[in-house]
Amino acid sequence: MSNTEQITSSDNTHYLHHTFFEPSNSDTAISATLLIVHGMAEHSGRYADLAQFLADHGIAVATYDQLGHGKTVKSAKDLGFFGEEHPVQSLLKDVIVMADSLKVRHPNVPHFVMGHSMGSFIVRNVLKHHARNFTGAILMGTADANPLTKVLLPVNKLLAKAAPKKPNTLFANVMNKVLNSKLNNRISSSKFAWLNEDPAAVEAYEADPLTGFDLTNNGFMTLFTLMDAGLHKNWAMTIAKDFPILLISGENDPIGDMGRGIRNIANRLDRQHFDHVSVQLYPHMRHEPLHEQNKEQVYQDILGWINNNT
Repeated sequence: MSNTEQITSSDNTHYLHHTFFEPSNSDTAISATLLIVHGMAEHSGRYADLAQFLADHGIAVATYDQLGHGKTVKSAKDLGFFGEEHPVQSLLKDVIVMADSLKVRHPNVPHFVMGHSMGSFIVRNVLKHHARNFTGAILMGTADANPLTKVLLPVNKLLAKAAPKKPNTLFANVMNKVLNSKLNNRISSSKFAWLNEDPAAVEAYEADPLTGFDLTNNGFMTLFTLMDAGLHKNWAMTIAKDFPILLISGENDPIGDMGRGIRNIANRLDRQHFDHVSVQLYPHMRHEPLHEQNKEQVYQDILGWINNNT
């Protein structure tokens, strides 16, 4: 594991806190790489266990904290704020910056990218123009198109213009309530119950000072802009039909409409003649399969899919 190199954005406006994961045993050969793009109101450190597992099986991994998240922020007041100047473009460019850095370290192997939740929306937008940079993509905890996005986006644009750095607690609370309302068995009383069936994982999320914060008005505007473009029914039309895609989610994930949204995406891609789309839905798991009690099975499935597509 190494994070000794300085990596800055393509326009040198911000530094990206990042980590490279490589095999613990120097004799393990690198067969592929994976760039992980984390989700909303979390950070890259939550992917360290998966990253080291993959690295020890020959998949070199890079993780990083996005704008407004984790250790990339300069101070706590910047959490949930992506920047006023072209925030969507900055997030997309950072994916390419990190992917290129990983390629420099391991230039002669297949390169994969994985995005979770908001990260999956970012990856879908990146793939529209840069799918050739990657061998395949994993979309975890993703969603199908939602007509509410077009309703909420104009409102968020106005709020972001008026008070970009103000945390939008109202939107955050409503989002959590709506997502929790979809659960058949909530178990935990937490507002973040929709994230995991395992109460211990929810408690860990609540205890982490770098998770669960409210996005700012600017943050929600950026999120809904990413969703508007990335979740469109024709989002993948510029991608080669043989490009490998893995859709992976919990069967009880409200973001994925309890599995229905994930199946809808797969069926639509099939109708659009994509022939390398795989779906992995886990019974009982919710939005974060990597933090559920049976996460080791998820690790193995991700490793197997990468190895099968190298």
